[in-house]
Amino acid sequence: MSGGGRGRRGDVVDGRFELLERLGAGGMGTVWRARDAALDREVALKEVRPPVDPDPDAAREAREGSGGAVRERVLREARALARLSHPHVVTIHHIVDEGPCPWLVMELVRGPSLEQRLARGPLEPREAARLGREVLAALRTAHAAGIHHRDVKPGNVLLREDGSAVLTDFGIAALQGSATVTATGEFLGSPEFIAPERVRGVEDDPAGDLWSLGMTLYVSTEGHSPLRRGTTLATIAAVLDDPVPPPVRSGALGPVLEAVLVRDPADRPSADVLERMLAGVAEGRAATPYLPTETSMPVRGPSAEPPGTVPPGADPSAAASSPTPRPGAVPSAAGPGGPAGAGPSAAGPGGARGAGRRRGRAPLVAVGAVV
Repeated sequence: MSGGGRGRRGDVVDGRFELLERLGAGGMGTVWRARDAALDREVALKEVRPPVDPDPDAAREAREGSGGAVRERVLREARALARLSHPHVVTIHHIVDEGPCPWLVMELVRGPSLEQRLARGPLEPREAARLGREVLAALRTAHAAGIHHRDVKPGNVLLREDGSAVLTDFGIAALQGSATVTATGEFLGSPEFIAPERVRGVEDDPAGDLWSLGMTLYVSTEGHSPLRRGTTLATIAAVLDDPVPPPVRSGALGPVLEAVLVRDPADRPSADVLERMLAGVAEGRAATPYLPTETSMPVRGPSAEPPGTVPPGADPSAAASSPTPRPGAVPSAAGPGGPAGAGPSAAGPGGARGAGRRRGRAPLVAVGAVV
């Protein structure tokens, strides 16, 4: 069959790769287990297809031509992976650029995806932290090469037979200096895992991948996706504004999730700091405490008052006797005299750090612009 046809079991691609078993499918195509007759080995073939578009002209434009969006996206993924050499990044062997849509020939990872593993139940915090370190190592290598993944999620983390993680699907990775490829009305990425700033159009900050990694680890230990809603539009709105519920099952990993899942990327730990925090949890120690610097305090909205401002009619001595909380401080939910940290952290996921940004902003305008 030609390189771009819709594959079926038993088909041979490029006169060399026999399709044996369909491993999974998504919005951009299907991944097959295949046999490479030339080298007598099994590989993974990614059959790439354009997303379904109700406009037939737009769908045809995405499929056809050397500058088509699908072909360009596949070639981008191949170039991105070819630039990376890391044990936790999937290896690409070959590209079949025939027909309307190309195929990627990749390393066959003999194991389930993290998403499939989580279908059997959540992970223990130490195991999740270990996988998180491996995915983070892959991301740090990609970021050093100028590549942002943009779609880190459980479905794109594969597990080898020894349990180690492999990050795959760089199909929508944003290479520095390359144009963004989108089809009309198409939302690239998984809304419930995408960072809020990327929804707003900020693409050049690697901290967005750290948010997605943090959300992946949250789902891995908590057992549910905290920002998933009934529709894509509602999920995007939740990513922009809804608080992330504090983790309750994540144990020592909880403080790491709270540090990463803040909406201001300047308040998130760097990749180096995040690595040290995850290492502590993976090795059975408490995570290294993290407090954002004074220069990364959230921007207050137009209606917010500076810390220490005395409301009209209030006792000025009360404000003077109450110290201004440092960035990242966790107030007690039990009130005066209650146990520290008894309730949700105001500085935790979706807490006070995002509150200032929400004042005076029209989230529906941002959501409408994205959609």
